[in-house]
Amino acid sequence: MLARGGAMGLHLFRTRAGDLAAALPSIWTAMRTYGDAAAMGGKQWHWMVSQGHQINPCNSKLHPAVTEAGIQPEGGEEVAVQVAYTPKSHCFGCGPSHPDGLHLESKRIEQGLEARVSLSSKYCAFPGIVNGGILSTLLDCHGNWTAAIALMDRSCLPKPPLTLTASMLVSYKEPSPPDTELIVRSHVVAVRENQNPGLGKVAVEVDVAVLLPQADGSEKLLVQGTGIFKRLGALRAL
Repeated sequence: MLARGGAMGLHLFRTRAGDLAAALPSIWTAMRTYGDAAAMGGKQWHWMVSQGHQINPCNSKLHPAVTEAGIQPEGGEEVAVQVAYTPKSHCFGCGPSHPDGLHLESKRIEQGLEARVSLSSKYCAFPGIVNGGILSTLLDCHGNWTAAIALMDRSCLPKPPLTLTASMLVSYKEPSPPDTELIVRSHVVAVRENQNPGLGKVAVEVDVAVLLPQADGSEKLLVQGTGIFKRLGALRAL
């Protein structure tokens, strides 16, 4: 009886699996098509366009759709990734819709992002010195976006995935002045796949810095940070 029951269960499983495959041909076809396209270099971006996906809404010439597939931006000035992908976000550090936020606007550079910010004196901890928590907020948001954009490019996605900060180490080198243009610049250090089940998904290590432009064209390092950002799987939807 046990052997017979096992055989019947196996038959039922095979039947249901066959029914599922028959009922969802478009999904299997799409998965095969995407896998084939993704294996052919920049052609995956052409495939994305053919499927009706909007790509490169920030109009950057450094988007892989441009650099790998030759798909030129539709036109217009380059816009920040926050404005292009999450215009309704209320994040205090980088949300375009926050009524009184920092409004960080990050744009692509090679292997990272760069932003220009000027922080109001209302964020000073002491006269002429911006609060360290405000500066670390900039590093956190900028690093998070750097990780998300790197994963989007790596996986040929229409939008960045949702990433959260796992850890952030910040070192303050010099006092940061208010009401002065500062540069926030990041670079991807490494993308790591977790091979152990149950311990989280892919993680991205990012170096981020706040720099003060000098009159001679050099830059003074004010704040330096390294963050680990983990992907949660879903696409950003704000």
